[in-house]
Amino acid sequence: MSDPQESRNLFSRNLIDTITKDALQQNRDSPINTVFSPASVQSCLTLAFMGASGSTAEELRNGLQLGPGDRHHIARSFGEFWRTNCNYGDRGPVLKSVNRLYVNDSLELHPEFNEIAVDFFQSKAEVAKFADSEGATQQINEWVELETEHKITNLLQSDAVNDETSAVLINALYFKGKWQKPFMPETTSLDAFHVDPDTRVEVNMMYQEDKFRFADLPQLKARAVQLPYEYSNIHMLILLPNEISGLQELELQLKDVDLADIDAAMILQDVEIFLPRMDIEYDVDLKQILNQLGIAEVFSDNAKLDGLFTSKTGQKISAAKHRGYINVNEAGSEAAAVTFMKIVPMMLNMNKKLFKVDHPFVFYIRNSQAVFFAGRYSNPRSGLKEEGASREGSNASMYNVPEQQ
Repeated sequence: MSDPQESRNLFSRNLIDTITKDALQQNRDSPINTVFSPASVQSCLTLAFMGASGSTAEELRNGLQLGPGDRHHIARSFGEFWRTNCNYGDRGPVLKSVNRLYVNDSLELHPEFNEIAVDFFQSKAEVAKFADSEGATQQINEWVELETEHKITNLLQSDAVNDETSAVLINALYFKGKWQKPFMPETTSLDAFHVDPDTRVEVNMMYQEDKFRFADLPQLKARAVQLPYEYSNIHMLILLPNEISGLQELELQLKDVDLADIDAAMILQDVEIFLPRMDIEYDVDLKQILNQLGIAEVFSDNAKLDGLFTSKTGQKISAAKHRGYINVNEAGSEAAAVTFMKIVPMMLNMNKKLFKVDHPFVFYIRNSQAVFFAGRYSNPRSGLKEEGASREGSNASMYNVPEQQ
């Protein structure tokens, strides 16, 4: 596989499928909401790939769907993608991906790795005194909070690093956009959301009627609508099963579905949309997820991350965690994602379509090139947070890498 766009979207499909199955397995007795960032997960691990060699590098290459080419080719493609897609808010949505590498004050980055990190990942290296675990985690948490506009706070506990920590790699992905066609707050009213055929929950249901890209997807037993953000090629894609209890069946099929095919099926139509306000927070253990994607050696004592430091001491990743948060309301969207890697020695007419999102569904914040955020909403009572005045999303992942023995 050589097309970077195809590579990114295939990795997204694999990650979404694996996280979704894991979430369902762990929450069999209760419907679960999820949100996470495939783009953030891939960003952080691709930078880790730049310091890997041998079989560890090949596992990361294959698991991340990076395709052929040497490190500089992959890094150049990756850097170009973010330069093309990032926007800092002069007009249209804010989308920024920033990286920072915190390095133990006793170590020195390998010059080649440092050059790639700076040139293509805009990853600034900063010295940290990990022996002062409380001070170091505060330093990192403050940067994360700043870069995600205060959406991700207290990412690391004070015991997350210690004097044996070699480095901490952070990727922060942040998005904030207004709907091209906002919902009017005065049209929002209480309505029923069907968690399952026997359970209904009252929600704040937003409403509008306008022209939107819409598709009936009989092969998926679902319907789709795109809600675009102003001055942007980024949109929220919502896939709604036809049946109240059809979400799991839909999710099982989506691993083999290219979202570009859904784009191609959509046409501009008059659509009456009912959409609940959403507020989701979700944590996932990425280590076992990545293992299922074939990324395992980097977590073992056989890991080859010898391209990170001038020191010959072996390194491995010992833990990986991801946190997601999103809030959806009438005005638009705000989303943030953080990936952390610790190294130690993501109108009325007869043709009008009704799109009433009153039962479990999946959603994506994306464009044709990548899925920036993905999730499912199946239970308004799951992980309730206080509703904010904007729509926000964030996710965070943490990677832990102790010294090889």
